[in-house]
Amino acid sequence: RVLDACAAPGGKSAHLLERDPSLRLTALDVDAARLQRVRATLARAGFDADDERVRLHAADAAELDAWWDGAAFDAVLLDAPCSATGIVRRQPDVVLHRRESDIAALTVVQARLLDALWRTLAPGGVLVYATCSILKAENEDQVRAFLARTADARVEVLGPDFGHDCEVGRQRLPGEDGGDGFFYARLRRAG
Repeated sequence: RVLDACAAPGGKSAHLLERDPSLRLTALDVDAARLQRVRATLARAGFDADDERVRLHAADAAELDAWWDGAAFDAVLLDAPCSATGIVRRQPDVVLHRRESDIAALTVVQARLLDALWRTLAPGGVLVYATCSILKAENEDQVRAFLARTADARVEVLGPDFGHDCEVGRQRLPGEDGGDGFFYARLRRAG
């Protein structure tokens, strides 16, 4: 059982299903219209969103009572809402639209999502936290704070293909290998 917690537009969900046809995927997005984009992406990739192994929910991922059936997930992908500062190479206007207060609000949302989704993870399960941000507050600082308040969380090392080592994750910077900036952390729940 795998959860794609902020699934729109659906590319990550489709890729997960392509890589492992046996998995049971739950894809969430807070916006029902964006969730329809997930449905369309899955259809283009040859997957039926109404298949019994795929569940789509329009819900706030942190509001567990609204969507979670109580069955633990083996893996959770949280591509968290963020400042999008990692896509500045392609969309330079990102920096013009961000204020310091936006970052503070986003870090609150990220922490809320991490804390709630951790509760859905089975012992021994893995949560991947990702952002398209290059800001420490949304990345390393966010993961360090989560680890400090979550006794059963452990960081797992990701290889050098995922960018620069940040001790609690990996950071890719905009323009490296022609790509965008991303942060990744792999967290395992103690079994």
